[in-house]
Amino acid sequence: MVNIIIGGGITGIFSAIKLSDVLIIDEKENFKNSNASLWSVIPPLCGKYFNECLKGEDDYTKLGNEYGIYYRRTFLLRKAEKPLGGKILDMKEIKEIEPSIDLDSAEYFDNALFVDGDEFLQRIGNEFPFLHARVSKINVKDNSVESIETTAGVIKGENYIITASYLLSDIISNYVKLTPFKGHLIIAEPLKKLKGIVTIGDRIAVQGRKMYLNGDSKQSNSMSIDFEEVKKTISTFNNLINESNLEVRVGFRSVSENGEPVLIKPFNNLIIVGGYRFGYAMAPYLSEKVKEMLNGH
Repeated sequence: MVNIIIGGGITGIFSAIKLSDVLIIDEKENFKNSNASLWSVIPPLCGKYFNECLKGEDDYTKLGNEYGIYYRRTFLLRKAEKPLGGKILDMKEIKEIEPSIDLDSAEYFDNALFVDGDEFLQRIGNEFPFLHARVSKINVKDNSVESIETTAGVIKGENYIITASYLLSDIISNYVKLTPFKGHLIIAEPLKKLKGIVTIGDRIAVQGRKMYLNGDSKQSNSMSIDFEEVKKTISTFNNLINESNLEVRVGFRSVSENGEPVLIKPFNNLIIVGGYRFGYAMAPYLSEKVKEMLNGH
């Protein structure tokens, strides 16, 4: 029987990659929260999960090469009040590696990765069957999920993997509590070239085919654009971008109560996974753990 994956964002897609015989159920046909991520893996920001995020870079790179997805391995320049242990560069040293950035000092880390998330989700997502429907109920019998009820009918599978998204909070609330944090992805035409990933305060900039800006995060489930947050991000990097014809996307990070990744098995054949702030970075690791759990490890 098929493995049912509920949620077609980055964690759901990576779970499909790790497993075989899958059906992905996702309510939204086009836009997903993962489309509003910065699509970067920045291991120094992963804290105690540094090594897991570092390994995730290899997974993204391998898939990028296999599917012709744009990616770029690069460095991180970070200007913030609390250092994370990187090499401190002065203004002259910063200008030598990142001429477009004007900072008196910054932390330098030699490892970060940008992946074009739209390409990734589209090209790899096309490899798997999707059902666009909303899951309304999980039917459990004898400590196993017997079926799920959806707007497209009752679906049965061998195993069920639910990604911990706020959109699915109503069906997983008995097992895990999630808090939605809203953020914005700003896509702009670049005026200058950015070689690395740059963080100034809580704002982040990275250049792929376009310039991508991100960084704000507030507890909210409103889909409306917070223009004050958008203006703050733009003002932080206004020398890098053309401020006309901006695209602004609203997305949500569903974060667990303790801030740790969710990886639980409430029933014999059900796994709930996700719930971490840096979901894009942790998706390869979490999906591998899903596979191990299904295999009894």
